[in-house]
Amino acid sequence: MARLDTIRALEKRGLSTQLAEKTVELGYQLGTLKKCSLKDLEKDFYYKEILQLIDVAKIKSIDRDEIVDKALKEGDISDGPISADQALRRVEKKLGVIWSLPEGYTIDGVLKQISRKGQVLLGVAFPINSKQFRYPFHGYVYLKSRGICYQSVITEVVSFDRPNIPEEKELLLSAHTSEPYVTFLRIERLIEMPRTIRLEEFRKMDGTQVKSARNYTQVEDSLDLDRERLRFEEERINALKLFTEMGLSQKVSLSLFTHGIFLASQVVIATDNELRAAGVPAAKLAKFRDAAAEAAAVELQEPVSSKTTVKKKKKAEKEEKPVKKINKFRKAAAKLASDLPGLYIEEISIEAETNKLGNKEIEGLVKEYTKLNDAETNIKEILAKKEGSLPQGVVREIAEKSLKHKLKPKQLEKVIDGGILQYVQNKVDATEAVGVIAAQSIGEPGTQMTMRTFHYAGVAEMNVTLGLPRLIEIVDARRIPKTPIMEVFLEPNVSSSQKKALEIANLIEAQSVSQLAKISTDITNLRVLIEPDMKILKTRGLPIEELAARIKKKGRLKSKMTIEKGVITLEEDDVSFKKLYLLEDKVSHLMVDGIGNIQRAIVRKEGDEYVIFTEGSDLQAILEVPGVDPTRTNTNSIHEVAEVLGIEAARIAISNELHKTLSEQGLAVDPRHNMLVSML
Repeated sequence: MARLDTIRALEKRGLSTQLAEKTVELGYQLGTLKKCSLKDLEKDFYYKEILQLIDVAKIKSIDRDEIVDKALKEGDISDGPISADQALRRVEKKLGVIWSLPEGYTIDGVLKQISRKGQVLLGVAFPINSKQFRYPFHGYVYLKSRGICYQSVITEVVSFDRPNIPEEKELLLSAHTSEPYVTFLRIERLIEMPRTIRLEEFRKMDGTQVKSARNYTQVEDSLDLDRERLRFEEERINALKLFTEMGLSQKVSLSLFTHGIFLASQVVIATDNELRAAGVPAAKLAKFRDAAAEAAAVELQEPVSSKTTVKKKKKAEKEEKPVKKINKFRKAAAKLASDLPGLYIEEISIEAETNKLGNKEIEGLVKEYTKLNDAETNIKEILAKKEGSLPQGVVREIAEKSLKHKLKPKQLEKVIDGGILQYVQNKVDATEAVGVIAAQSIGEPGTQMTMRTFHYAGVAEMNVTLGLPRLIEIVDARRIPKTPIMEVFLEPNVSSSQKKALEIANLIEAQSVSQLAKISTDITNLRVLIEPDMKILKTRGLPIEELAARIKKKGRLKSKMTIEKGVITLEEDDVSFKKLYLLEDKVSHLMVDGIGNIQRAIVRKEGDEYVIFTEGSDLQAILEVPGVDPTRTNTNSIHEVAEVLGIEAARIAISNELHKTLSEQGLAVDPRHNMLVSML
């Protein structure tokens, strides 16, 4: 009991649960902490943790600024064990709220009740849907006179159909025991923020900025105070330096920071009342504003001032979604072929990139395409004189053949006349019953089709339905094919590399926890241990924190989860051997990486390039994978094509799938019949 009481006492003073438990396990108490020297604490704690201990235990013998400096240099390597809740907050959006303190309530009153009872039931006049939250969650207390100054840990939302009083009256504030409310918040902790947080620093779940906080506002809870402690310290140091240089005292500069004003640009937009409330003397107000305006101009040009912030910015840039870079071959091709139509520029660029052509070779290609473009222009002029028309594909084919055989003007004119004649003759008559003919042309050979499944050579587990069953799937517009597959083509710069193709296939294929980590049951301590293979995680670009968050989310686990020394630990409250084994089995089969719908991905060489074939389909996700060619990648799921690429792409996909299915059975059907069916 003494151990738990000490942990609770440290938590009430603002220490995180993990650090409080660690402190007590190492034998420290509030009294002993105050007497500790820096050398004593350095043996057991990281500098970031020591900083928290100094603030909680009020250790005056240790220079706080020195610890801040060391903690900043130490950086993020000192994370230590983290909870699943912290891991989830780092990698996914978590719902939180900003709520206003009701009239008649005071922060001091709430804090006293929590210190006496361990929690408080605080009534609010607005209804809240209690089922939308994952407990515990954070509520940020908005004070009208200042802003957001406290973070509350809410463990339950008690809702009533009409105003009521909960049964646990002892948890209500003494002055409000007889006040009925429609909603009560069960608050376990109230933590003072390092500084006032402004509303605009929060985002709603849809990504828009928070502008007001009437009653309560749902927000994206991305603020992890333990992790962000160094950021706030850095802001404090920079603010003190900035404002003291402008002529303010250390005390006033610190007051400005705690009121949420730590940048020169914030001083410029702040009202006189806000600055006076923060302690700025009225006599210095005008001079202070002028100095802030000058500093704000510099700040806008160089928004990042400290070395640490620069490092963080660079790190954030690296973590952003990779932007596709234009390589030097494409750049050279685009520059040399700038006078040609866009289609030709793209063709030249692809050729230059694939074959890694030099400038002279690209210039040769540009000359060839220039001749082709001139030939096409000439053909179009002849067509205009004859008042005829031909499809662009036919025009290009005639242009290519005329250059190859060096046709004279009269010969070219004869070819064009023949093309116009064939084009007109092959047009369907306006009164022809094309529907009946198409139905007959597809239906008759369809009755001769076999009902079989095709297996890819050497991979019996991966198959695709062909023949009559596939034809029925296409014509009936089945939402999910019996055997969904994808042909994933790669970009020219990686398509000839087997190693790159295998890497992309590995990223695409869904991975379970058991494929990424060793899972075992610790019978002695009654817990499940997950030991990730760090080499595999590194190659897949998957941090251990994100792996833990995915396990927690996808498994909908209520178990206590911690991460320490590269091991994820799961512990149950009401534990039994059966529950542990069931938990281990459940976790081992969770799909946590790759694309969930892709069960298998194999690489095959098709001509001069490597192509990835997948069992399962997810076109949207595949097209976002770096290295995948979005212009050629396809799926046999028609509905998926329609959802991702649009109805016109789906029409073409139906036509192609019909042609492919029939031709694989040795049945020759005019493509125009398939095109007609695809338009229905």
